[in-house]
Amino acid sequence: TIVTNLLSMGFSLEACRKAAYHTKNAGPEQAMEWIFSHMDDPDLNAPLIIEQPKSAGQAAASPDDVQMLCAMGFTAKQATKALLKCDNNLERAADWIFSHADELDEEEPSVSSASTLPDGPGQYTLRAFICHMGSSTACGHYVCHIRDSQGRWVLYNDEKVAISVTPPKDLAYMYLYQRI
Repeated sequence: TIVTNLLSMGFSLEACRKAAYHTKNAGPEQAMEWIFSHMDDPDLNAPLIIEQPKSAGQAAASPDDVQMLCAMGFTAKQATKALLKCDNNLERAADWIFSHADELDEEEPSVSSASTLPDGPGQYTLRAFICHMGSSTACGHYVCHIRDSQGRWVLYNDEKVAISVTPPKDLAYMYLYQRI
C-alpha cells in the first residue's frame, strides 16, 4: 500500500497518511512528492484531521472513506466496521482500526448479549512499555520496561536486565496496561 511503501522509506506514519489522503491515493511516487513539497510544514507529523460534515443517523459508510482505508491495507469489511463505529469519521476510524486490531474480524454481538455483560470501572495502570533503540526503523532493536511488584521499572534489553531509574515513557511505541 502507499502508506507501507512510504513508511519503509523512513517517513512518519502521520506524514504518510497525509500524503496518501492529499494525493487521493494516486500512488507512492505522487505521495512521496507531496511529502517532499511539505517537509517544512510544522504540522507534517501531526495527526491527520479530516473534517467530516455531521449527519445524524447515517447508516452506511462512505464509499470514498472505505476506499481510503482500503488503500492503507485494510479490507472493505474492516474499513466499513471502523467507519460505522466512529460515525463515519475517517481519522477516528483509522485510529480505531489500529487500536482494535483484535476486534476487526469478529462478528458483532447481539444487542441482548451485550447488555447483560458485566463491566467494571475503566481504571487502568501502566504495567509495561516497549521502546525502539536506534537511529531509524531500519536499524536498532526493541527493549521493554516492565514495572515489578515493588513498583520499580525494570529494563529488559536482550540478555541484560537492570533497574531503569528514569524510564523513557514518552518514547514508547507500545504501552501495556492492566485493569485495576
